[in-house]
Amino acid sequence: MTDNLVSFEAEIISLTEIRSRVIWPHAEGPWIDGAMEDLIVHFTYAGWTAYNLRCALSMALTSRDETLGRSISDLLTRMVSSMGAVQMAEIHLTPGAKEELKRDRIDP
Repeated sequence: MTDNLVSFEAEIISLTEIRSRVIWPHAEGPWIDGAMEDLIVHFTYAGWTAYNLRCALSMALTSRDETLGRSISDLLTRMVSSMGAVQMAEIHLTPGAKEELKRDRIDP
């Protein structure tokens, strides 16, 4: 992980079953289990942390339900935009591709 990046990761199973964590330079937070409102609070914390550390914010969302994953991704993207983000990119991966990235230790 780079020194100028705060990463927000979430695994979305349903609107009431979501795991998320924040990884910042030189530290890694625990996985937080919760529902949609917990995801929003945790994501806001990640954005605020990135802002205070003067780091870029990276977001990685995974979901087996493509429609649900895209809906939550769109919601969080709109939140980032409203916070004043100036540059954004989006990459969609299948679950197999994500596992391959983890296995090969390729950082996004």
